[in-house]
Amino acid sequence: MIDVELVLPAGWAVLPTAPDTERVRKWAVDRIVARALPSTLPRDSAEPWRRELRKQLTAATDEAGRQGARWVVLPLREFNGTRIPGSLLLTILEDQDPQDPEQLLASILDDAGPDGTCLDVGGSTAARISAVIRQEMYGRQTAAVRVSYYLPHPERPGVWGLVTFSVVAGDDVEDPVVRGIVFLFDTIVSTLRWVNRAAAPTQDEVLAMVTATVEELEGVPEPQTA
Repeated sequence: MIDVELVLPAGWAVLPTAPDTERVRKWAVDRIVARALPSTLPRDSAEPWRRELRKQLTAATDEAGRQGARWVVLPLREFNGTRIPGSLLLTILEDQDPQDPEQLLASILDDAGPDGTCLDVGGSTAARISAVIRQEMYGRQTAAVRVSYYLPHPERPGVWGLVTFSVVAGDDVEDPVVRGIVFLFDTIVSTLRWVNRAAAPTQDEVLAMVTATVEELEGVPEPQTA
């Protein structure tokens, strides 16, 4: 099985979005919500935010699954007291009728114009496309920076990686904080490496991975159950 790996900062989680991973995904969303808005907060004021956060996370992972994404990468640890407003999708595409990657990349970059960049990622030439979009979040319209990477496998014709991340920008996409977060995501994508796995990770393996991340964030091991 062809897959990719990224080097992630501490406190980031990789959530599966394949059709057979609903159990792990729901568990992970519940844990993220519980950590972001713990039960110690006043119920009347915190509960609407819990519902909205759960709705946003569930919608994001469900939409990623519908788009054929294999993984969603989320920053769970706050930076200087602020939650990083972004997420990253990883998709692997296999074309049964491979096209010449150089020609396809040239076409993608030509369509993107000044918003497209050619660079090396994962051992081969890739295209980076940036755009400013409008999206609804917590009941209001806000701007976001969306960046997509198109990555041909260096040794397997027809195999492509599609990496897309979005960073919520509010009303100012040129804000230095927003640009810094985009740079952070770009740095993470630059660590991408293609790997071959014997088989897709099982739900129990992914659950163990997410559990380890949450335990690191909380600093307290989860109680063991029989």
